[in-house]
Amino acid sequence: MGSTSLILLLLLCIVFITNNEGELIEKFQDKMKKVGTDNFGVNVRQFDHEEMMLFPNIGVQRKEGDWRLNLHGWRFQSPTKNKMLGKLSSAMVERIARLVASSDQMVYYNDTFQRDRLKPFMVQDKTNENFFIMIGTKHNYTTKTDGEGLFRTSFIVPNADVQELKNDQVITYNAVGDNADIWEGKIHLLERQGLSIISGVDDTIKISEVVDKMRLVANTFIHEFRVVEGMPEVYRGWKSKYNCSFHYLSSMPDQLYTITKDFLDDHKFPDGTFHMRHFRLASTSIYDFVHSVETKMHKINLLRYFVFNTLHSLVLVGDSGEHDPEIYGNIARAYPKRVKRIFIRAVKGEKFDDARFVKAFKDVPREKWLIFNDPVKHLPKDLDTTALPTLSKKP
Repeated sequence: MGSTSLILLLLLCIVFITNNEGELIEKFQDKMKKVGTDNFGVNVRQFDHEEMMLFPNIGVQRKEGDWRLNLHGWRFQSPTKNKMLGKLSSAMVERIARLVASSDQMVYYNDTFQRDRLKPFMVQDKTNENFFIMIGTKHNYTTKTDGEGLFRTSFIVPNADVQELKNDQVITYNAVGDNADIWEGKIHLLERQGLSIISGVDDTIKISEVVDKMRLVANTFIHEFRVVEGMPEVYRGWKSKYNCSFHYLSSMPDQLYTITKDFLDDHKFPDGTFHMRHFRLASTSIYDFVHSVETKMHKINLLRYFVFNTLHSLVLVGDSGEHDPEIYGNIARAYPKRVKRIFIRAVKGEKFDDARFVKAFKDVPREKWLIFNDPVKHLPKDLDTTALPTLSKKP
């Protein structure tokens, strides 16, 4: 094992130990808070710096007419209280990221790691914490976070109440933490029938270069996010013509949700739901996380949810850098009446008749799928057309 590998291993061990110490500190702090509340009547939790990230999710109308509203969020505490721990952890993560990103001579940069992208990885998960969900004034629920500070839950709400609460097919709700802190979340409503665009993010609408480990790290933590030119305009055109819903399915960690959502808003992508996975620092690298079996299953499970819980026609948009062609091809073969179109952005100079695509889309009607590299030139404005162009030459 070389010196670089030894240094990386040592740093990861230190981070693991530091995180465990953080959990011990959290348990001790919780005990002291209870003593303060029970013995002195002081709600010391109000001085905590806890936050909540609520990911936009979907509400689906059931065949009975009522609605299943899905909620997903993450409760965490920033390291501001434990300043020594916070500074130490951030410094180590930056050293680890710099060690990985600078080891390939193909990547050159003079920028520093952007702290707003590293910070979400250095927080403390608030595990097994109870909080309240308020949907309007009639529907109040109690739920709790899991061992990673996450929660996923759903509630059945009568159609009459949904119609009263919705605004442009969106319902807002409030999550109230144990510090009486209030956070607002969004639920995008999907009626039984309609059209949904399920879109990848990295290398589909945002350039990440996920096939290259070093460039992926640099594009994630160092460089400004870059849009795939033409994609915002195409998506806005589809939204205007079909009033379709948009669902952004990303392989990247949900810790990057806020910065990713800001990026989409800056480029005026249609508003929609976000579906990402949670990343644990001590468990894997960003590259392995993105290319893991769990991430592949994450995509498959979301597509199956749409198939089983709605009657929507689906337009699937992805890229050739990951497993999108194979995943989308399998879904199209299994549910041919539900998949309207498949669009795959070529990121490695492929053409439509490459062996990979021929295999991935075997038995899928040729008019249903398209390999593209220029969204404006190749993606149709009319999703009902049967005359899709073919990318017969390498981009």
